[in-house]
This record gives sequence, structure tokens and C-alpha cells, in this order.
Amino acid sequence: MDKSKNHDGGTGRVYGGESLVDRTARRRQQFLDAGLAIFGTSGYRSATVRMLCKQAQLTDRYFYESFDSAEDLLMAVYLQCIERMQGAVLTELMSAPPSGDIKTVIVRGLDLFFTVVSDARVARVCWLEVLGVSRRVDAMYNDTFNAFAAVGLIFARAQFPAWVLDDEEAQVLSVAVVGAVSQSVTHWLLGDYRESKATMVAATSRVFFGLLATMQEG
Repeated sequence: MDKSKNHDGGTGRVYGGESLVDRTARRRQQFLDAGLAIFGTSGYRSATVRMLCKQAQLTDRYFYESFDSAEDLLMAVYLQCIERMQGAVLTELMSAPPSGDIKTVIVRGLDLFFTVVSDARVARVCWLEVLGVSRRVDAMYNDTFNAFAAVGLIFARAQFPAWVLDDEEAQVLSVAVVGAVSQSVTHWLLGDYRESKATMVAATSRVFFGLLATMQEG
């Protein structure tokens, strides 16, 4: 048999229609799903590689194919959850026309955001399980938080180009607004989602509407 026909661009033998790259990616995603299931329920600190392998229905050989440790998996799960939020919210914000109804855009963006975090596993991983794990996980969390704040600031300046506020104060303000939403998620999660999603959206929208009023004053 011509082995060159049994490989995908040099990436490995094809089995069942899957190249090595595809199989590796699929197994990695199985561990990401397992990490979300375990970290998002029983928690990161009680998790073991054996538990993760059992949940993923794969051996530890395949775990270490993609991750060096459970901490690395936690970081990857966190980043994938953040990507879900960004995909849900940022497209809405960035597609808003300068002359559009900003309040409607904000409400839609928050509704999409709270839809994602209504999955308690996602909220627990992103708001509880990553805290205090290690310095590099703390740095990842802080960088992500600041990135959300930066995007919000870019959106605000695009909508209100005449808004007068120095860069330092604007940065702190954007962090404060994102922090208000972040704390609201923590409250919602720890309160076992007692309030409705509509209430969460309405309440946090008022934070943004208050800021809008100061922007419109110039």
C-alpha cells in the first residue's frame, strides 16, 4: 500500500476518515468538555487527572497529549468559556451603527451575556474556580478582565467621539463598569440564580444607562 495515500499532508495516518490532527483536536475537546463538567460542578481543587480521563472516556496518555497538568486544562476551559461570551456579546456591540439606538444594543448584549452565564458551570469556572489557583492563572484572569474593559471603552469612544475624559480616568471607569457586571454574575451564581435573567439584564443595563447620561452631557 502507498503510505502517502494513507496520510493527510504528513499529519498522520487516517483512521475512520479522521487525520491525526483531527483526532487530536477531538480528544482535546473531549477533555475541555470534561473539564467544564467537573470544574464547573465539583470544582477544580477536588479534580484529578484520573477523574478528568474518566469523564472524557480517554486515557491519561491522551490527556498529556494536549495538557501538561489539570491547571493547564482549567486555563483552557476558562479561555474557551470567555470566547463563548465574546462571540455572543462583541459581535452585537461592534455591529452597532454610530447612529443606532445604543440602549437597545446594550440590552441585547447583556441579554446574550447573561444567557451564556446562566450555565452555572461556565459561571463557576470563570468567576470562582480560577481565583487564587496560581500567579499565572491570576494573570490570565486579570488580563481577560482588562480586555473586556478595553473593548467597552473602545465601543464608548466610537459612539461618543466628542466625549471628554482623560485616558487614565476612562480606563478606571471601564474597569468599574465591567466590575459591576462581574459582581452581579457572582451574586447570581451564589444565589442559585434566584433572580430571573430579565431582572439581571434590566438591573445591569441601568449601570450603563447612567454612564450614557454622563457621556451625552459631554
